[in-house]
Amino acid sequence: MNRMRLVILFAGLALFLVQPPSVAFSAGQCSAKSYREAHSAMTKRLLATGYSKAQVGFLMSNTDRITSALRSDRLNDNASACGIDSARAHILGCLDKQLFPLKSGSSASLDEEKPTRGFWGRKRLAVRELLFVGQFHGCLGAAKEHLFRG
Repeated sequence: MNRMRLVILFAGLALFLVQPPSVAFSAGQCSAKSYREAHSAMTKRLLATGYSKAQVGFLMSNTDRITSALRSDRLNDNASACGIDSARAHILGCLDKQLFPLKSGSSASLDEEKPTRGFWGRKRLAVRELLFVGQFHGCLGAAKEHLFRG
């Protein structure tokens, strides 16, 4: 029975990953929130849906590290009018739309740890952390495709 739940959970993860997150990146629309506001909202949302403070700290510090590496001189013409803060906030907005409606009280064990190849600096991540990381990279890829030059 537990194996079946795990298969269902990973099938759901695969479906999340194939959804095109580019919906959040409409051309010519600046993010309604600043990166700081989007960061704060995501932190609160993660805590409200069962992520531990340690998990949230780990995920959000890596999110900050990766998004801060995005350069404003690489923004395309549509995104440059909004600025790099807006582009970074778009990534968290996309992540919010893709990751949620994850709700607390799921029957699947989102806290079960899985071995990884040192993904984001750790060799073991909880399923909920893997969901976040997968969705984050999908949104980051969409942002790079739709908001940044080559």
